Amino acid sequence: MITDTHAHLDVKQFKPDFDAVIKRAREAGVGIIINIGPSINSSKAALQITDSKIKMYSSIGLHPEYVPLVDPDKSIPLKIKALEKIYLANPQKVVGVGECGLDYFKRDGQITGEEIIAQKALFQAQINLAKKLNLPLIIHCRDAWEDIFDFDFSGVTAILHSFTGSKEIAQKALDLGFYLSFSCIITYPKNEALREIIKSIPLEKVLTETDCPFLPPQTQRGQRNEPANVSEVVKTIAEIKDLTFDQVAEITLNNAKTLFNLP
Repeated sequence: MITDTHAHLDVKQFKPDFDAVIKRAREAGVGIIINIGPSINSSKAALQITDSKIKMYSSIGLHPEYVPLVDPDKSIPLKIKALEKIYLANPQKVVGVGECGLDYFKRDGQITGEEIIAQKALFQAQINLAKKLNLPLIIHCRDAWEDIFDFDFSGVTAILHSFTGSKEIAQKALDLGFYLSFSCIITYPKNEALREIIKSIPLEKVLTETDCPFLPPQTQRGQRNEPANVSEVVKTIAEIKDLTFDQVAEITLNNAKTLFNLP
């Protein structure tokens, strides 16, 4: 059984052929999918996704792109309270907080200091929520590696999702007890540095994901990604580690069960 620890199956791209997508996931051996909540609405929608054969879980979170810039001191606590309410109504299915974190990438210019301050406040609030609920933290980081570790992570476990950092950043994360999750981008020819990181770190700290519908494997560039393609991640890690597909599948499955406290 293989695991997709980061999917967005509630998005509109999957509505036309959702059943076929799930059927392909089953056929690929996917047994667990964690649907990630990057917003309050998505956190609610993720809970509605079910399947008779694949175990479906979800997370609650606010992606940094949804950071409130109008009166954040007042609005952030209200949003955190809304997330906690979702968890309290569904404690058996919600298994993590996030995705949350820092994202300094801007297509239309440079991020402002005001936005950075608000993002940090929103991230800190979700770190506090993860500690309060005793749930792992699902961290998104883009162009913000210089700041991502400037928080108190004591008392919380965490995962750096779709990891794209350097070997030094990977080691810093491992020193904090974090897990590193790898997506289909490790199949891209240009990402040799990521494959070298996988080779050097313990498999017991590795998770597999798709981040679908984003980041399809090299063989499907330009197409919609889906959970079945997590098999490409497992296959690539197996090749890098000189292990069998089944060995990587079993270890990463156990890693997911440990981190997310799954039965």
